[in-house]
Amino acid sequence: MNNQTTCQCTAETLAMASVPMQEWCEPFDLATAIYNGTLFPCLNMNFFDAEDIPCPFCDKPALTKAAEQEKALIEICKIGFALNDLTLYLDTHPDCQNGINLMKDLLQQRLDALAEFAKNHYPLTQLSIVTGTPETKQYGWDEGPLPWDPFASCAAAK
Repeated sequence: MNNQTTCQCTAETLAMASVPMQEWCEPFDLATAIYNGTLFPCLNMNFFDAEDIPCPFCDKPALTKAAEQEKALIEICKIGFALNDLTLYLDTHPDCQNGINLMKDLLQQRLDALAEFAKNHYPLTQLSIVTGTPETKQYGWDEGPLPWDPFASCAAAK
């Protein structure tokens, strides 16, 4: 067994990283956040300029029931993405009031969006079975497509 305490490598050290602690910055709007891959503009560091690619999360007129449904699902995804990114920030900044306030706001937006989607289409979560159709008298999880069959709702809407 080797009891060495220092590296005996002959290779050169190319770099040593130093990562500063993230500070609070005013977050992007949700469409911009999901397009850039981060909720926080201070973390959006472009390494090269690429051609502008049309954003798949921009609002487009809903022409069909399927398009309205897709638009609602994209909105839920944007909110969920922002919640996930914010959670990572709050893991390292648990007492940041700006982050906590935004988390509360986004959680309410997500609950509202899930309830609205359940009311108009079908429940996406167990909670939205009740919040989306409060007059329901039975557990109705089977009203929508199976979670692993995302295209079933498109066929049903046609």
